[in-house]
Amino acid sequence: MSHAIAGAPPRRLNASQRGAFLGALIGWIFDYYEVFLMTILVVPLAKDFQLSSAQVGLLFSVQLGFLAAGGVFFGYLADKIGRKRVLMYTILLFSLGTMARSLAPNYEVMLVLTAISGFGIGGEYGVGQTLVTETIDKAHRGFYSAFLYGGIYVGILLGALVGGHLMPHIGWRWTFFLSGLPVLFALWVRRHTPESEAWLARQGVRDERAATMVDTLFKDKLIKTWLLCVLAAGLQFFAYYGVASFLPTYLVSKGSTIAGASTWLVFTAIAGAFGCAVGACLSDRVGRRFTLSLLATCACVGGVWLAANWDSLLLGGWNVWVPFFILFAGSNGAAVFGVLFSESFPVAVRATGVSSALQVGRGLSFFPPLLAGALLPTLGYRPIVFLSAALFGVLAMVAWLFKENRG
Repeated sequence: MSHAIAGAPPRRLNASQRGAFLGALIGWIFDYYEVFLMTILVVPLAKDFQLSSAQVGLLFSVQLGFLAAGGVFFGYLADKIGRKRVLMYTILLFSLGTMARSLAPNYEVMLVLTAISGFGIGGEYGVGQTLVTETIDKAHRGFYSAFLYGGIYVGILLGALVGGHLMPHIGWRWTFFLSGLPVLFALWVRRHTPESEAWLARQGVRDERAATMVDTLFKDKLIKTWLLCVLAAGLQFFAYYGVASFLPTYLVSKGSTIAGASTWLVFTAIAGAFGCAVGACLSDRVGRRFTLSLLATCACVGGVWLAANWDSLLLGGWNVWVPFFILFAGSNGAAVFGVLFSESFPVAVRATGVSSALQVGRGLSFFPPLLAGALLPTLGYRPIVFLSAALFGVLAMVAWLFKENRG
């Protein structure tokens, strides 16, 4: 019988848990590497293809929209054929789509290849999080789920360094090509990723409910749970992508170099890693809802403060750096989503529910880049930051609509 204290992480994971965690983590790193690398590569790409702000916004929106489609499809597939096999398929599709973009002859082909790459990476987090939830004991699930989400900051950091410092020397085409190569390492890691024992045990059940996963998800109270998860994810990602997607483009337009713009992304990664660590430490101790609400409130306060001082952004100073740090540290409510959502669905539909809710909410955030692209030329960035802060404030209240369920 386990006597582990909730909130105190074990000294080490066993081989099976470690394999599941690393297998999920590496794909999630590539997810945000892809998203944030694109925010930098779009600067020279837009110059070469002579794109307008609206066309750049559409490129981001296609990426996010197909992330959602991939989340729904691969989540359903993971409940059908297993978590491990799907995680092999998603990383392979992502890699092929990313490498192919290096050969894109025009904007239209780039849109199609971005959709393919986004579709592949869309299944990563939801399926990977489901595997982690079903492998790690519930006393420490919140800690490792937040730690898993923290992989995004490794991805952001890599994207900022590669895009800001390597790309100016080798060009955006070679950067896309080289970014697809890590699939070889990812596939090797996932060969050793174990299948979920909870999913394997479920395969022995051959009743009517096991054969109708979608029916199980969209009936009774589960549909309400799913919609609540989509709402929370939508608010989080609307707010986050709204303020982050066009940041490098905006900074360059104001005179910053690409390397200088990438430095701001590095700072968002440092702030985000801090916020993620706070979420990891608090989730198992004080609960998922309180942790989510606290982080979103911090993002709201930081966003309002930063917007009020936005004209001083490029000048720096404590009245910019401090609220900027608070905003991006607090914008980590999604670090709680993995475990909160996973604990809200039964095993039979867990991957479908978690992956689809996360990525539909994320995919619906195709709208903020379009809005930012429309507002930026006329109103500037300040209204975008204020709007993002307001959405984080709403998320802080929505957090309390969830049930605390650590089963």
